[in-house]
Amino acid sequence: MKNLVKIGFLSLLGLSLLSSSNQLKAAESSVDLSKAKQMCANATPQQRQMAKAAGYDLDSLCAQLNANGNTLTEDSTAEKVTQLPERRSRADDKNSMLTEERTNPLAFFTPEQIAAMTPDQLAKVLEQLEEEPVVEEEELKPFGYELFAGEPESYQPNLNAPIPANYVIGPGDIFEIQLFGKSSQNLSLQVDRNGQVAFPDLGPITVAGLNFDEARQLLKSRVKQQIIGMEASITLGELRSIQVFVLGEAYRPGAYTISSVSTMTNALFVSGGISDIGSLRNIQLKRQGKLVTTLDLYDLLLRGDTSNDARLLPGDVIYVPPVGDTVAVDGAVKRPAIYELRNESTIKEVIQIAGGLAPTAFKNEAQIKRIDDSGFMTSLQVNQPQKSSVKVKAGDHLRVQQRVEVARGVVKLTGHVLRPKQMAWQPNMRVSDLVYSLDALKALPQLKSALLIRETLPLRTLEIEVVQLDRALQMKGSAFDKILNPQDELLVLGFTEERSEQLQPLIERLEKQASAGNSAQVVSVSGLVRFPGVYPLAKEMNVHQLIELAGGLAESAYSLNSEVTRISLKDPEHTQVEHHFIDLMAGNHQFKLQSRDVLNVRQRPEYREFATIEVKGEVKFPGIYRIKKGETLRDLMKRVGGFTDFAHVEATLFTRAELKEREEKQLQQLRQKLKSDIANSQLEQSNVGKSANLNSLEQLSENLDTTEALGRLVIDMKSVLSGKSEDVILKDGDSLIVPAFRQEVSVVGEVQYPTSHLFDPYLTFEEYIERSGGETDKADDERIYIVKADGSVVLPYRSGWVNAIGTDIEPGDTIVVPLDVNATNDLALWSQVSQIIYQLALGAAAITRL
Repeated sequence: MKNLVKIGFLSLLGLSLLSSSNQLKAAESSVDLSKAKQMCANATPQQRQMAKAAGYDLDSLCAQLNANGNTLTEDSTAEKVTQLPERRSRADDKNSMLTEERTNPLAFFTPEQIAAMTPDQLAKVLEQLEEEPVVEEEELKPFGYELFAGEPESYQPNLNAPIPANYVIGPGDIFEIQLFGKSSQNLSLQVDRNGQVAFPDLGPITVAGLNFDEARQLLKSRVKQQIIGMEASITLGELRSIQVFVLGEAYRPGAYTISSVSTMTNALFVSGGISDIGSLRNIQLKRQGKLVTTLDLYDLLLRGDTSNDARLLPGDVIYVPPVGDTVAVDGAVKRPAIYELRNESTIKEVIQIAGGLAPTAFKNEAQIKRIDDSGFMTSLQVNQPQKSSVKVKAGDHLRVQQRVEVARGVVKLTGHVLRPKQMAWQPNMRVSDLVYSLDALKALPQLKSALLIRETLPLRTLEIEVVQLDRALQMKGSAFDKILNPQDELLVLGFTEERSEQLQPLIERLEKQASAGNSAQVVSVSGLVRFPGVYPLAKEMNVHQLIELAGGLAESAYSLNSEVTRISLKDPEHTQVEHHFIDLMAGNHQFKLQSRDVLNVRQRPEYREFATIEVKGEVKFPGIYRIKKGETLRDLMKRVGGFTDFAHVEATLFTRAELKEREEKQLQQLRQKLKSDIANSQLEQSNVGKSANLNSLEQLSENLDTTEALGRLVIDMKSVLSGKSEDVILKDGDSLIVPAFRQEVSVVGEVQYPTSHLFDPYLTFEEYIERSGGETDKADDERIYIVKADGSVVLPYRSGWVNAIGTDIEPGDTIVVPLDVNATNDLALWSQVSQIIYQLALGAAAITRL
């Protein structure tokens, strides 16, 4: 159904392209344009994307439909999205091919072709869209720029490192000098702006322009020559700062003050790094207008080489030119990225800077997408890319394909096995070579019906055969031990629920193979088999094999009369349904099955599982009893041995599962109704005097929420056993509870002190109420009722059993004084709720007392 909607949607798009009225009339015969508005309103984002891929603006089309009703005219044709050949300007977009383009199946068809497609053709396009979703790939990024993603402070030079011997001394540097010998002295001497240090007893000494090693030797020799008996240990203390310029395509170009031991990379980090359009491979160091050296950061990133990372002098200029020629390397390489070219000119060299091929790469072939001299996109195939001397051009996109994860020349063992495996196929290899023993299988394997899944060339469609695995292992080399072909898969099923998951991929693939004139090779089995469902149609499969594949017949199966329903498509005008009756005990269980056959195994007539009833309380043999169909309560009482001497027969409680379910539904409806009435009453309250009624109702609602359904069936046990009342036919899930004799009479409801009283045959119900303190102000004395011990309800003033002495109250009875609904805003539902709560509570109490 989902595909039909999409087909109609695409057809609607195609119709929008027809420019003449004759074309439109012809098209309206195949698509109902009256549904166009509804389809526009319900268009999903995926459908809008398909419309755009076809070259049309769906919003414009739908706007025209809404304006013109159900008729499309030449003016209502959807606005066409500009669709030009894939052309790139080398001047404006020389390196634009940075990410691989996604392929949309609709993009290969013109709008006119879509309009002319049959529903089957459109369905195939939709199937490709749904079955092969495009995997979102991360966009390729230029290589190396993440080096500058950190904070600049993290890349300051290490000032605690030893001073290099070639460090050039300049104004601001401080010498730390320790004199020792006949006396000792520590000196800190700063180089002044004249490049000299004022050494005590030695006078000014010029050191600027010397490297550190030369300056140290000069000072040590002067001390030794001019101060007799003294020697010096000399190092540099605080270093001076220098100013350099970072210009060009730096992230933040400008002048920066840095340490005098800083290098080119230190300065780049301080300036924030290199912008997205700056070069990493041709960073220039200029001094007094002359090029001193160039820095290739790829040496640092790829090889850890810092030999060209020159130390800076005051006034140096670091110039970052725009990025040079680039190529994108994608796919199965170790480091996919966009790389800047310098000395690399061949495919082999480009793959080397990308880290080489990944282990999963298809090494025999790669693809280059390139903008040719005319500005059009072209594609080149490269053999053996890791060795290729093919020249690369600026803007090339090199993609190395992944190795196809399809094993060839193997056979597989899957399903209900301890260790799924695949083995190299050998000539004359058999099933017993793949499954060497039953020890390779999990517990409860289905030995009579393993599935041999075989691919047939050239389309690699599946063909299924049934293998009797037990016989194949018992009679190795026989016809049961089938010879395997390359790519065969043996699927072993088990008598477990996981079999449906194991079969599902196989069923889906068989369904996808279906086409006009070639139905899906699947069959179904329903009814009384162990595992009903859809199964693959094996070669020459019969009813008996399908039943074995489904786990065999269930215990209650009727083997004398099963049915195969078959759909015949021989008549192109009509679909015929045939029914074939199969006697599984006779020879026709070898009935050959066809595609889409449905086997229904019926249940044995009048078969049913054992029903049970639970008997509790004062009977001689309580317990759980199995009952047969039609068994009655009298029959049951004979089996349980009758009542004990302490049984309160009149108070027998009989419950039924289906009544409990019905009561629970009624309780739920009552809860919702009561809460709704309470909410309405809260809105109607206009004064504080009525708030007490709401409090009572809310308490009643809480009591109802905690009340559980009982499912009681009121019976007169003595009348049933004596034959005066109709016997009760027992059902599965029934429960019989016989409580011990009770001597009390309970008074509940709107009385001052609800409690139980010792039974007195001479007291009336009014006197029992008086013994509970009398009625409250909210009591309804005209609607008092009595719940008898057997669960029946009697109204004392209407029942006719009131004698001259008083009301006939018996042990176990409960007198209920209900709420006066007139005193609570005439909400009659409240009285109904309170009555239900009392009755269910009494029944539950009888169960609890056991």
